[in-house]
Amino acid sequence: MAEVQAGVELGEVVECTVEQIMPYGAFVRISKTGRKGMIHISELSYSFVKSVSDVLKLQDNIQAKVIRIDDKGRIDLSLKQTQEPPERPQKQAARQDSGGRQHREFTREFKGTRDFHEMQTSYRAANPDDSDTFEKKMASFLKTSEAKITDLNTRNSARAGRPSKRRNNNREH
Repeated sequence: MAEVQAGVELGEVVECTVEQIMPYGAFVRISKTGRKGMIHISELSYSFVKSVSDVLKLQDNIQAKVIRIDDKGRIDLSLKQTQEPPERPQKQAARQDSGGRQHREFTREFKGTRDFHEMQTSYRAANPDDSDTFEKKMASFLKTSEAKITDLNTRNSARAGRPSKRRNNNREH
């Protein structure tokens, strides 16, 4: 019944003009009916949208899909549902080796990315002098850190046996 009042159908792709941009979404005018609708910020794109104005500008003509019409006739639209969703890598498939241990294999290659270990190996081969710098820096940091902690503990234990140097205000000088 709300669909008849709104003049559009659920799932229909309609032409719209952006009339108002708010922090949480954009209000649009549906060309077919002259009615207003809203596109929530979460329905602008499949990727993260920090600001609505990063995606839409006032007076932009766009196509949006009707995703909801409530009892009051308010129309919610989606820009992202008019686009192809991005491809997602498939999950790893588990297999067992002869020893019964589980191993994971990718069922499909990641597009545009390389295996971390492959990148690390190629970097180390190209830069033999820098190959262990992180490990060396981390070992040096740990050694220095342990020395400082030992020094602080020694100072604190020495102070614990001494009386404090506070002056007693009740005593006359």
